[in-house]
Amino acid sequence: MVIFINGQEETVDLNTNVEGMITHFDFGLVGGIAVAINETVVPKSQWTSTLLQENDKVLIIKASQGG
Repeated sequence: MVIFINGQEETVDLNTNVEGMITHFDFGLVGGIAVAINETVVPKSQWTSTLLQENDKVLIIKASQGG
């Protein structure tokens, strides 16, 4: 199915959850990542239970060091 990650069209399998998407696209599972689907933040505690849907708009933000 088609989803959009940070504005880029991507294809994932049906029944893909947030954690699976992050692993598949190698965003890493270490701290410093925030995920929103259709402008709603998904808490990390819900990554395994939140399934992606066709045409979801996913925003992934990675924290960076610096100042």
